[in-house]
Amino acid sequence: MERTKKPARKKEKLSKEETLYRSAASLMEAVDCIKRFERVVYSLNDAAGKFEKIDGYKDAAERREKCIKDAKEAITKGTEEVYNTALDKLKNASDKSDFSDAIEEFKRVKKFGYNVEECNKNIQICKAGIKKAETRAMYKRQGIALCVILLLAVIFINTPFYPLIKGMYYQSEGEYATALGFYKKSGGILNGHGKIKECHYYIAEKFMEEEDYNKALINYKKAQNKFDAEEKAFNIERDIIARAVPGSIVKYGRDKWLILAKTERQALLFSKTARIKKKFDKEGKNIWHGSSLCRWLNKDYIKKFSRYERYIMAGQGMINEKDREVISVLDKEQYEKYKGIINNTGKCYWLKNSGSGKGMACCVKEDASAGEAPSGEDGIYVRSSLWVVFK
Repeated sequence: MERTKKPARKKEKLSKEETLYRSAASLMEAVDCIKRFERVVYSLNDAAGKFEKIDGYKDAAERREKCIKDAKEAITKGTEEVYNTALDKLKNASDKSDFSDAIEEFKRVKKFGYNVEECNKNIQICKAGIKKAETRAMYKRQGIALCVILLLAVIFINTPFYPLIKGMYYQSEGEYATALGFYKKSGGILNGHGKIKECHYYIAEKFMEEEDYNKALINYKKAQNKFDAEEKAFNIERDIIARAVPGSIVKYGRDKWLILAKTERQALLFSKTARIKKKFDKEGKNIWHGSSLCRWLNKDYIKKFSRYERYIMAGQGMINEKDREVISVLDKEQYEKYKGIINNTGKCYWLKNSGSGKGMACCVKEDASAGEAPSGEDGIYVRSSLWVVFK
């Protein structure tokens, strides 16, 4: 029996004022989910600016005043809290990292003109503490360097141990990119693979300090399960998806994805590339929820994602009474709706609909037109889709 195609829902047409109003309102409401007070202030000021552009529309004027008032309150409360936190960090500081953290906190409140003189004074105290810590670390590094020299003297220079030790030395110096090169030359001998992950982790940390989140994400991914790399990578992925718009390319799991649609809380991701060939069903059937492809996506392929990434994947139905369908492929209706932003890979890939004949399933052809193929065909690619909840 053929499915009755539901009429496409007409897209709501909004005026420029309404569009700007909703955008400003979203910024205004989103501050409850923001932890750093600076971002709260920036968001509220941005919202106020947008409301000002449509002064006189609905309650834009009242909302603008509230945004300005809330931003001022956020500055007052936030600077005081951060300043007290910085004082506590300075009081309990014991190493270079602690002093550096305190400096960053003092700088945060200083930007807003809070206790500027006291902030400058405390920053100098922190810098003096860092200098002492660096002096202690210098002696420690000198000891490590001496050990390295002694080890190199007894290890044959052409063995894999040489680049391994060199890598350890450069890692101890904080030169992680150089250390990575030597670890790779060692072939991962002994704990070389673990050291490679550590270097990627610390490189990611540096990029986070520089707010280069894309490069930080790449290195957290390469760090794999080292320390809390998976969780930090996931947080970056989720933030990027939350800011992205349909048509954007984002990193999620091990692959790149095209954002097809977004709601206030969720985004529909679609594989940017087609790399894997799979049969729609090994037994030649053409019902999606009973297919081997559906089972593979939700039993095997899903394991490529971290537990954090899997946690925010939204269900798309049930495979059977106990197994939930999380990863899928597009159906014909979705493909027709979003094909304007879907990149053509020049490859044929499956859709989830049954075909018109026995054992036939729908697919997208090489020329990007919808068609059909035998469900047991093994030369057709898979481009998976999934919904993620980003807030």
